[in-house]
Amino acid sequence: MTETPKNTTKITDSVDALLNQVAQGTEFHFQSGLCGDWTLMADEPEKAALHLVTEGDCWFGFPADQSAVTQLHGGDVIFVNQGVSHFVSRRPIPTPISEDKIANFCQPEHEQNGIVCYDINSPSATTDTVFRLLPPWVILNHQNQAQSMQSLITMIREETRKGEAGSNTVVQRLSDVLAIQLLRAVISSHTELKGPLAALQDRQLRGVVLAIIDEPGGDWCVETMAKQAFLSTSAFADRCHRQTGMAPKKLVDQLRLQRARMLLKNTQLPLELIAEQLGYQSATAFSRFFKRYEGVSASSYR
Repeated sequence: MTETPKNTTKITDSVDALLNQVAQGTEFHFQSGLCGDWTLMADEPEKAALHLVTEGDCWFGFPADQSAVTQLHGGDVIFVNQGVSHFVSRRPIPTPISEDKIANFCQPEHEQNGIVCYDINSPSATTDTVFRLLPPWVILNHQNQAQSMQSLITMIREETRKGEAGSNTVVQRLSDVLAIQLLRAVISSHTELKGPLAALQDRQLRGVVLAIIDEPGGDWCVETMAKQAFLSTSAFADRCHRQTGMAPKKLVDQLRLQRARMLLKNTQLPLELIAEQLGYQSATAFSRFFKRYEGVSASSYR
């Protein structure tokens, strides 16, 4: 029997808090008009990034596979996740350019090409985990964007073209909203996604996923998760499998695994403390869990 949710505002508040953290984490990385044979290259970036093409056409791709490139047009926006090496270039095959030479290709008037790039910080373990659930990259074609996002991008493009007093501040504020709109689009419109990210699309599973992300070391048995979702145990298990392609335990494992990767990569916490944060009674139990999914020990991964 399915119960009626008694407190849907909690779920909404959790998502609002998440989106607010993402918005507060956006910051300018690069903004300019560009001319000539330019290339912007990011090598295993520590932060997620947003790139907005404000003028002209360019190419997006990956240094390790230069045959897999996508042409971009004015108004297109790209999300690239943490650690994904990529380039944005005037040509499909990029010309290596050192960072200190980029100024030679900058042109404030945006006569040929224009691009605005942002870094997105992860101000909390929650947002860091959610970012790691997102695809490696997402391109939102200007023709397929929601009207609200199109209007927002048009405003950013106009501000960068004019370059009037205070335009940087205006673009930064608009970019906070753009980051929210992008995350909304990824969560709500990518119906082919599976796993924990797909659960964020479901009203009743979303609160469970965010609760596990907030407290990965909790006692997340099926009964606890079902209660959090206001569903019976069997209804929750069925819904979880239908929406994510995973059993409830596997869903918990994937969320804990994402947190484990972040802690191993970004901190020097001993394995005993990481194990405790993730709900394992010993470093040995945590190490067995990690190697089962990653194929390498936690120490080797670090």
